[in-house]
Amino acid sequence: MKNKPTTPAQGQNKTFLYLLIGFVAFFIISFIFIVFFIHHAVSKAGGHSSFLYDSGEIDLIEINGPIYQSDDIVRRIRRFKKGSDKALIVRLNSPGGAVAPSQEIYSEILSARQDNKKIVVASMSSLAASGAYYIAAACDKIVANPGTLTGSIGVIAEFPEASGLLKKVGVDFQTIKSGKFKDTGSFSRPMNLEERAYLQDTVDDVFHQFLDAVIDGRKESLKEALAKRLKVKPAAIKDIQVKNYIFPYADGRAITGHKAFELGLIDKLGNYDDAVQLTASLAGIKGEPTVHADKSAKFDQILDSILPFSLFSQLRQYGNSSFQLEYRVF
Repeated sequence: MKNKPTTPAQGQNKTFLYLLIGFVAFFIISFIFIVFFIHHAVSKAGGHSSFLYDSGEIDLIEINGPIYQSDDIVRRIRRFKKGSDKALIVRLNSPGGAVAPSQEIYSEILSARQDNKKIVVASMSSLAASGAYYIAAACDKIVANPGTLTGSIGVIAEFPEASGLLKKVGVDFQTIKSGKFKDTGSFSRPMNLEERAYLQDTVDDVFHQFLDAVIDGRKESLKEALAKRLKVKPAAIKDIQVKNYIFPYADGRAITGHKAFELGLIDKLGNYDDAVQLTASLAGIKGEPTVHADKSAKFDQILDSILPFSLFSQLRQYGNSSFQLEYRVF
């Protein structure tokens, strides 16, 4: 059967449809970029991206999901430091993530407390482990539910090894390198003992950075917990005893909020509202405290889900990273 020839009317209809689709697409893309530009300009100026921002006494920043970037969180903490809010609650629901972003957020919280004399309290949701606990350790106090999974003090680095598969499909890698460790972790061949020792030394170094950060941030609470066990005064506990006390639990294991409270790794068992009341008390806020959430993270997440270049940049970041140290649970 022969196809019927397209009539002029049908051609005009198709042309109109294409123009309509193009106009709608142009409108959507233009709207996204305008909103993105406004958000970027406001953020650079140090303000809130929310158009309905109200000043309050307690600021709230949420950290949800794996931690692989810190720029947005650090920017919001700096904004809090410059503002008039008396205290900050960091709400954590994260398995941790990359080492450097966790350390950057940790350092910024310490700066808010020490340089700006702000009160910062960590409130743990279902999961606040490894890198998320690293961040919490920088806060004045930590509040967690009894069933919260936390702890997981440790470092992990994983390398896929596919030499057997490559051999089966007839693929061989020819590597030219400037030094013997330059292609350490390559998936094209097994790792040798010298390379494994080199990477283990790197992991151990970063692990001790984690352990030292926890001890520095939680020293008084850990001394009190250990003193209670030994039935002595906290002042009698030496720093080396604190390290020896917590070291057996710093083997990567995740523990409950209940266990963390017993060990002195958190300060109070309770929910988000309990964290709000504790924060208000520490900040000297009378009456019912006012809490406002800095929503820029959620705003950024919406943009990331809409804008292709944001998604692709993240994929490139993960795909190009052949070696990444992580503070994460499991």
